[in-house]
Amino acid sequence: MQTLTIEAVTPDTAFALRDALSGFRAELRVTEDGRSYVKVTLGQSDLEIVEVLNAIEAYVTQRAAGLAGGERIALNGRKYALHVLPPLS
Repeated sequence: MQTLTIEAVTPDTAFALRDALSGFRAELRVTEDGRSYVKVTLGQSDLEIVEVLNAIEAYVTQRAAGLAGGERIALNGRKYALHVLPPLS
């Protein structure tokens, strides 16, 4: 099993991300110090990883603000950033 973890800037963003990933095994966690995370448990399929990343991209694009203030994404401990690119002309 692989785990994709998104550290959200705000609890509202975490709830929205969890909702955007409701078609997957996504759960919301809030630490004692108030940090919010969405964790998605992935199977072994590369296709599932791509589908989750596509769902995150769709959410980010819909918000049209990059990662809405600095959320961090990690897959099995490796950190990534997702940025919205302007549409091709």
